[in-house]
Amino acid sequence: MSHTPPEAPQDSLPPLLAAPPWIKAPRDPEPVVLKGLKAPVIPTAVFWAPGEREEWTAKAREEYPPLGDTDWDARAEAFANGTIQAEEIRRRRQLAFDLLLYGPEEHGRALLADERYRNDLSGTFVLRGVVARHELAALPLVLHQDNQWTVSPFLDAQMAQYLLKHKDNSFSHPAKDWFVKHGPAAIALIVPDALRRPGPKRARAEDHIRAVADAHGGAAVLEAVRPYGEEAVQAIAALGIDPLDRYPIPLPEIDFDLASLPPVLLRDRTHRLPEPAVRHLVTMLLISTPTEPYAGVEPVVAACDPGSLAEFAWALYVADESRPRWTPPGIEYALRRLGDDGTAARLGPIIARWDKATSWYNGGTSALGVLTSIGTDGALRQLHRLAQKAKDKKRIRPYAQSALDRIAREQGLSAAQLADRLVPDLGLDPDGSLTLDYGPRRFIVGFDEHLKPYVADEDGNRRTSLPKPGVRDDADLAPLAHQRFTALKKEVRTVAADQVSRLESAMVAGRRWTPEEFRTVFLDHPLLWHIARRLVWKSGPTEFRVAEDRTLADVHDDALALAAPVELPHPLRLDALDTWSELFADYEILQPFPQLGRTVHTLTDKERDAARLERFEGGTVHFGKILGLADRGWKLGDKETGGFHRHISLRLAEERHLVIDLDPGVRVISPDEFATQELRRVTLSTTSYGRGERPFSDLDPVTVSELLATLTTLTTS
Repeated sequence: MSHTPPEAPQDSLPPLLAAPPWIKAPRDPEPVVLKGLKAPVIPTAVFWAPGEREEWTAKAREEYPPLGDTDWDARAEAFANGTIQAEEIRRRRQLAFDLLLYGPEEHGRALLADERYRNDLSGTFVLRGVVARHELAALPLVLHQDNQWTVSPFLDAQMAQYLLKHKDNSFSHPAKDWFVKHGPAAIALIVPDALRRPGPKRARAEDHIRAVADAHGGAAVLEAVRPYGEEAVQAIAALGIDPLDRYPIPLPEIDFDLASLPPVLLRDRTHRLPEPAVRHLVTMLLISTPTEPYAGVEPVVAACDPGSLAEFAWALYVADESRPRWTPPGIEYALRRLGDDGTAARLGPIIARWDKATSWYNGGTSALGVLTSIGTDGALRQLHRLAQKAKDKKRIRPYAQSALDRIAREQGLSAAQLADRLVPDLGLDPDGSLTLDYGPRRFIVGFDEHLKPYVADEDGNRRTSLPKPGVRDDADLAPLAHQRFTALKKEVRTVAADQVSRLESAMVAGRRWTPEEFRTVFLDHPLLWHIARRLVWKSGPTEFRVAEDRTLADVHDDALALAAPVELPHPLRLDALDTWSELFADYEILQPFPQLGRTVHTLTDKERDAARLERFEGGTVHFGKILGLADRGWKLGDKETGGFHRHISLRLAEERHLVIDLDPGVRVISPDEFATQELRRVTLSTTSYGRGERPFSDLDPVTVSELLATLTTLTTS
């Protein structure tokens, strides 16, 4: 039986949990204010980062290639005497930047000194090129344009003050970048601002000092402050030069019953954290945010057991009652940093149930960041399910899909390829079986072609089901094995339903896999190969099936090797449809969804040349069927007067949408108020709102067939 390890001795604890900074040396909550400090006056200097000057020049010249007119003297004279002002401003700007980027430097300096043209010369990239070429001569123009993105090379007290007045609300901002680039030398220019009375300017100065300390080291910053005196050095040090000293005063109150939380174990799992250390850990998490975690968390994580940390983070989430936000930033950070597959499996279904109030007003979309931060295949599977099935179609579904698309791009995959890789093997052996250990006896669990489970004992004898643990079975192993079997059956049903739906969509869309992808995704997968063998596939012109031994056979049952991309063909794309139908009937193969026996629909000659499907117009449907379409990829139109959705559309191809106009429309607040909806117009348009009609002949036969099948089902009682 499992037991709780004893408390860790004090000398074995991570130092930050034994004596965190707020215990070891509490910080004075009152900020130090020193009056009378004066920043040094230094001449303006120019410093370039490696490659920076060359990059600025190249981008500017790419934006403004040379005009080819090299009568520079005449051009410069036209600017000097003002006759150039007769030119339209766009042309005047082009001529000016041409002169500044390519002309003689003396002409460029003269133009930069002429205040008449400073309002004309705007644009970040080209200004950077001007700065790269003319350096200090370009500084008055940069300051006149108030362009923070072009001041990077200049260092002086005026520049420090200029940037200090700009609020920084991003991770990468010109002010922050400037201070980090120039480092302690820049910090020396704003010490008086960092030690003035509290206010926005002091707060910005403190932020820049901390950023430079992170980049260049706290010791270098304090050395730059030393000319102001030892009192200033101590005051700057108290601003959080050491990241471990960056904590709020007062610290957040801890409302959790710490004794009720699961234990956090040290890395070797032989000891658990005592309650004071747990309190310090909770404090570290609560003062963290997903974008600004407390620096002490990482060394603590390195010293503790990952599994117990994941359980602890989840217990914090469950115990927290400080709504309305779905969870406080500190606990969100804990889930992101400490969570694992188990966290994702618990959180995913919760997010799936959230409505608009939670996902929007309570910041619930940020919970998707927990899944992407965990980043395991299990977490991404939860994200994929949310993209397909979350209750909130307006935010959670598209946000989840956007996150998946981004992850796929980062991995060099399409969204469909990423989904292929996320199909779980559920811990099954390559042959699709699993051994369950009861101690004195073992059972082999497998799945047939319909993914229904079967059980065999060690002698190979089939049983109707897995027996319940008996008195002779191991008291620990047997119950766990039985629970594993129960969970496995549920997991397989979920995987099967998801993959059957996805494969049917792939058939309609005409998706293709490379031969290697087909083998990896289907033939080598312990579950998917069962689904694959109940379908007909196509590689180039060759149609084939997957045989019982996972080899490939054509319509004549001859073996074959894949030499071309593989697709799952719609019956309209099968050459030997009748022969395959007979073969599958002979082998008693039941398909997971209609492929060979799928009903095919076609347009009439009149409909092919028209933009409307009049045969469906005037029909009436229950509003529930309309909402059902929205669950399958259709898009309800924007809310109109009276709170009605008066059309619904489906994107079929680029600039091709089927649009159904509804009367009276589905009312958002009470859709059952007008339960019966009339299909007034059914139109193929270039937009989702019905503008730009196109003939149905623009669509391929498979799209037409599936579309007509949907409309037929919709209008059939």
